[in-house]
Amino acid sequence: MNRRRNALILIACALVLAIGAYILFTDSKQEETVVRQVVAPLAETATAPSWVDTGQSAEPDYSSAASETHNATPKPKQSAPIVIEVSENTMVSFTFVESLADFMLIRFMPQDKNGMPATLASAKSLNMYYGQELDGFSVRNDDIQLARKSVLDYAFTPTMIKSLYELYTPVLMEHIVETAANDEREYKNGGQASHRTLSDAETGVMLKLNADRIEQTSAVFRAIANDPSITDMAGKYLQAAKAVERSNVQLQNAIADEKSTSTPSARLKQAIIQREQIKKAVIERLKEACSDCSNTELFYLAQWSYRRVLSEPDKKLPTFKVAAEVLDDLAKQFRTAADELK
Repeated sequence: MNRRRNALILIACALVLAIGAYILFTDSKQEETVVRQVVAPLAETATAPSWVDTGQSAEPDYSSAASETHNATPKPKQSAPIVIEVSENTMVSFTFVESLADFMLIRFMPQDKNGMPATLASAKSLNMYYGQELDGFSVRNDDIQLARKSVLDYAFTPTMIKSLYELYTPVLMEHIVETAANDEREYKNGGQASHRTLSDAETGVMLKLNADRIEQTSAVFRAIANDPSITDMAGKYLQAAKAVERSNVQLQNAIADEKSTSTPSARLKQAIIQREQIKKAVIERLKEACSDCSNTELFYLAQWSYRRVLSEPDKKLPTFKVAAEVLDDLAKQFRTAADELK
């Protein structure tokens, strides 16, 4: 009797468990949530590890059991961060960059008297600009002539020209565009002056006009580097000019002493002719290199070059070639910056 009762109890428990399992699995399936998400494809085709084809191989480890544990996976090599440092030159400071940008911006005319954009910037005006005040140069000399000579002796060498160009050109390009757009200046439109900033289009025109002037100076410098006779002729001109001064003094003395002026007058006339012939020869030679340059600009650069090579012509002439290369590259950067403003 007891066995029969126990059997019935076991059968009843089995039925209860079966019913519970059925309900449990049925509800779980009905309440399941499906989440759909777009999966980005792999950037590269996945490949199996090499040991799939070659089989895994393990090398025996003979290190001591007492040794410290270590990660067998090598750490990836990390490249050191690149830090670009720009050090201000001891003689030519960042102020020179700001001053140079101001020089070009102030001399830009959105419209000249003919209604066309123009620039008054030139190699001659630049030299005169820094001849009056050495803005941006760290020199301790009250004599402006000696101070300018010390700057040129330091900076006008092949090595230093390249160094200063690489150091300051990125700063110059960024500064001139930024200040043109944000700093108000007085600009002339025809005969009218207005205090304002430049538009992007105007800044682009200004950069291209200066690029033209830079390329002109580059062409003259290259001609000077390739033909030493140009600086020789510039030196002969100075000698002829002094001869004119001496002849004029002799003529003035003859007049004051009430003596005959025929001989000193003829001597003065001949000295003037010789001086002008030399000047004409210098201009004609440089005109071959820069036909668009003004005669005044060409002759000024010839005289400037003679002063630079006076003491060491063989050493200084190669500097003009390097300067020409640098100026050509600067002109390209000006044109690129102008195109980016369109």
